[in-house]
Amino acid sequence: MHVAYREDRERKNKEKYGEKCRRIYLNTGKKRGGLWWTYVLTLVFKVGVDATFVYLLYHIYEGYHFPSLIKCTQDPCPNTVDCFISRPTEKRIFTIFMVVTSLVCIVLSIIEIVYLVGKRCGEVIHGDHRSNRTITNTLSGSSVVESNALKHAGKNTPETPAPSYSVAVS
Repeated sequence: MHVAYREDRERKNKEKYGEKCRRIYLNTGKKRGGLWWTYVLTLVFKVGVDATFVYLLYHIYEGYHFPSLIKCTQDPCPNTVDCFISRPTEKRIFTIFMVVTSLVCIVLSIIEIVYLVGKRCGEVIHGDHRSNRTITNTLSGSSVVESNALKHAGKNTPETPAPSYSVAVS
């Protein structure tokens, strides 16, 4: 969604200021700033929810084994009553499937968090971090890009944006 939003902002900027105007974003597909933090925190939250699910499921059912017979002595039963759980094997299989799926999601999310943080640390260490922030000119209300032209004077950056997804696929 953020790529479509940024491409739409670029299109509106070109309509408003003409084709030769400055670009708002250096690369519309990059996750930077608040978007990066939001994505990483969403992954951390997802890991927390999945881990809580696995933990609670394990402790509620005292493992992942469903007995076919439970001796019930709680109210409203007047004495010990045999309570049968229907299809305990089927419930166990589906529960194990849910737990394994949650564990795979947890592992993949942790790998993605490590990758994102490692990539960002590498960019900071090697100085490849390029800012996509916009500065608003309060007098005219126009947006301009913070330029890294002094840092990257020797690098050639393309004047035209990358093709959209539908153009690149077809």
